[in-house]
Amino acid sequence: MIEKVFLISTWSIIFISIWFIPKEKRAQASVIFLITQLFTWILGLLVVEFGWLEYPVRELAKANATSFSFEYFTFPIITVFLVLHYPDHKPIKMKLFYIFAFSSGLTVFEYFVEKYTRIIDYHSWKLYWTWISVTILFYVVMRIYRWFFKIEK
Repeated sequence: MIEKVFLISTWSIIFISIWFIPKEKRAQASVIFLITQLFTWILGLLVVEFGWLEYPVRELAKANATSFSFEYFTFPIITVFLVLHYPDHKPIKMKLFYIFAFSSGLTVFEYFVEKYTRIIDYHSWKLYWTWISVTILFYVVMRIYRWFFKIEK
């Protein structure tokens, strides 16, 4: 029961958060969103197919073994906000702190989801793999975004 409430709450937050994307940045947000989905789709399928983790309670259970909400909506929308609000003109320490804070916050959140719900179950997956993969994905998506829109440092 808590899993269903959690998933419905997640979808609600996702749709509400879309309204906080400035109109002038919606094209950029769309590109960031789609780039992130590409990577999370591939990586999400790999970790599930290798049996490193599973999603016992999920949407579209017969169509896909990954978490539809997280892989295709939650993580991409978080990445949109990270990239669009990235502190470009701050010192490197602030930039690193920003990415590490987002990665750490998402990892801590996943820890509680894994511990207290049946939405995700780790098998051989470790929490530090979540942190590493999320940090790398944030960085890769940011680099592709900067290249695509020809954004100079």
